[in-house]
Amino acid sequence: MKKILSGFFFLALISAQAQSVTDYKYVIVPDKFTDFAKEDYQLNTALKIALKKKEFEIVNEKSIPLDIQINPCLAAKANIENTSVAFRNKLKVTFSDCNNTVFDSYEGMSKEKEFAKGYQEALSVAMSHVKKQNAKALPLTKIEKGTSITTETIKPKEDVIAAKKDIAEADIYKLDGKNYIKTVTKNNEFVLIDKHNSKVIAQFYPASQQNVYHVTVISANGNYETIGYTNDQNIIIEYKTADKSWSTTTYTK
Repeated sequence: MKKILSGFFFLALISAQAQSVTDYKYVIVPDKFTDFAKEDYQLNTALKIALKKKEFEIVNEKSIPLDIQINPCLAAKANIENTSVAFRNKLKVTFSDCNNTVFDSYEGMSKEKEFAKGYQEALSVAMSHVKKQNAKALPLTKIEKGTSITTETIKPKEDVIAAKKDIAEADIYKLDGKNYIKTVTKNNEFVLIDKHNSKVIAQFYPASQQNVYHVTVISANGNYETIGYTNDQNIIIEYKTADKSWSTTTYTK
C-alpha cells in the first residue's frame, strides 16, 4: 500500500499519530521515579513486569538502543506519580512522548495500609486498564526535506534475486564461516545477500546520521525493521533474539 506524504520529517509525523501507549512498541522505564526516589516499594520491577505482560519492549534509560537514540519518538516514557490521600495508597502511571508531553495516564488505588503492598495493589489496578501493545510496523521511506515522498510497506520477500541486476559494487563479508555479499544499488542503498543461496537477508536504507542505516531484516519468521551501521571492515545489525530482546551481529570483511 502506498501513501503520499508531504513534510520535512516523516518520523516526527509517525510519533504525532500515536494517541495511546498501545501505539508504541518501546517504553522507557527510568531507574527511579521522582515521587518514589527514597523508596520505590519495588514499583520499578512491578511496572516492567506488567508492561512485558502487555507485550511492550522495555528500554533501560541507561542503555538506549541506537534506533531510539536516532529517533527518540519511537519510544514512550513511563512514570509513576504518588497521588495518595488520607488512608489510601494511590498512584498514577503516566506515559509521555518525545516532547515530554503526557498523552496517557492510569490511576490505581488501594485501601491496604501497608505501603509496599498498598502501592503494589494500586499499580496492579492502574495497569489493568492498559491494553496490549498494538504498534504498527513503520513503513520504510527515503526522506528528502521539503518534498513529497512515497512510502511503501515492505512485504515478505523470499524470492531469489539476480546478483548482477543494478549492482554498482559488491563486497564479501563473513559470519560464522558463511559468506555474504554487500551489493550497493543506488543512492547509497545496499542489500546483504547470502552467497550460498543468493537470497537477500537484509535491506539497508541510509539514515540521517553518517554510516547509520534503517534496516529491513528478511526472516522466515517474518520481516521486521531494525537499525544497522557500518565502518571500514564491518556491517553491524541489531537483531531480535528468540526472547524478544536485541543483540548485535557483526559481518566482517
